[in-house]
Amino acid sequence: MTNLPAAARPGLGLLARSWRMLAAHPVVGAALGAAVLLSFASMLFGVGVLVTPWFVCEIFALQLAILTDRPTARSLAWVRAAALVLAMTGVVVAATFVAALAIGPDVSTADAAVGPLPWPDALGRVALIAAVTALAVGFIAPFQYAPLLLIDRGGALGAALLESAWLVRRGGLARHFALAFAAHLLPLLPALVAAVVVARTFERAATPLGVLAGLPLMPFSIPLGQGILSAAYVARHAELAEPRWARREAKPPRRLVALLCASVALPMLGVLALAFASLRPAPASVGPAPGGEVVLDRAVEATVELHVPNTTLCVRASPGEVVVVASDGAEARLRARWRAPVERVRVVRRGERYAVEARGDAWAFIVVDAAAVRTDDAIADRIERRLPRWGLPALGLSFALCALLVIRALEPLGRVRRLYAAPASERPSARALRAERARAQRRAWVIGLVLIGPALAAFAAGALALAG
Repeated sequence: MTNLPAAARPGLGLLARSWRMLAAHPVVGAALGAAVLLSFASMLFGVGVLVTPWFVCEIFALQLAILTDRPTARSLAWVRAAALVLAMTGVVVAATFVAALAIGPDVSTADAAVGPLPWPDALGRVALIAAVTALAVGFIAPFQYAPLLLIDRGGALGAALLESAWLVRRGGLARHFALAFAAHLLPLLPALVAAVVVARTFERAATPLGVLAGLPLMPFSIPLGQGILSAAYVARHAELAEPRWARREAKPPRRLVALLCASVALPMLGVLALAFASLRPAPASVGPAPGGEVVLDRAVEATVELHVPNTTLCVRASPGEVVVVASDGAEARLRARWRAPVERVRVVRRGERYAVEARGDAWAFIVVDAAAVRTDDAIADRIERRLPRWGLPALGLSFALCALLVIRALEPLGRVRRLYAAPASERPSARALRAERARAQRRAWVIGLVLIGPALAAFAAGALALAG
């Protein structure tokens, strides 16, 4: 194997070192990157959920072997590392996925337009998506070294998280936030750049083709991004204490661990729930449709089929549901939370679109085109109608507070653990250790209690969106 220098400079130095690792083993690195990409695509079938984080760990192991010139042994800690990679990557991918679909061009509805996306609009959308991704990356930044610690040294998950938080706080939170952002952005950069270029140069409806055009480069960009984290970890390897079993006194109380875990896990679950909610069709808009030409207005007493004049659309209405059917069999369903049977249906024409209204105990409507394709079912529409008004602020606040405060709770606990694990000659007195432990746990309790309220609100917002 190629033994690279142990020192690493921040910024471009880490990127250069990552590039040298990829150049040292281009075939193996690209093959593992392609495996990550293909296994991620298979997540829809469930297999990728298990396989993708394992391939990510394989890339980390390869890079650690190159950097340290020694092989990494497989152990049970790999399972913990893979689970952590799945959770961390899942949060960033889910947040970016929701933001990209809600903010980016929607090719099936309002943004399916001929002509390029204007540069100010394109750059503004990219900036908003990047801001959401940055917030998610800041959330996981304190834990970025934990998978590498588990792969390299083994041990328990909690110990790796505390050790990672200690390393991040010691090296500077802002620097490690930038490091994590670069490591997560770099793998997606080919697809993002190609998508923006296509949307700007050709037409916004061709944006998915731009994403596909960038995919061939991602098997190289994936290990390149991970290599930044691996190089940063090995550069600070000398700061780590020798692996030792932590003494019982160094372990935080179980209730404190549960509080901190809930404060971190609940916002993650809220974002994942919101991502799944964005895949469901948008519910109907409440109230009568905006003004237009009324082309159909009928009472509903039993199941009827009503043809919309001068179109091939047919409205199949019954007291229980309303369905718009096109000549080719395509359907659009009007879903609303009526407590009374549907008693009236109305169709309002507005240009080339038709608002199909139905009244049970209240009016609700959807908007379709001449092919019965909903034009009010963009991802932004789905989120807006499913998520409570306080939902997005709650999610943003919870993630921001976690990004700022979690590390301030974990780093003192990690420092206490290191003190208890130090040799007797280097360990403070028992009294000083107890005082340090009490201060660390007291701070962690305060931060945990501050975080748990917004975390519960974030989880509730995602759950309500998914249930709605």
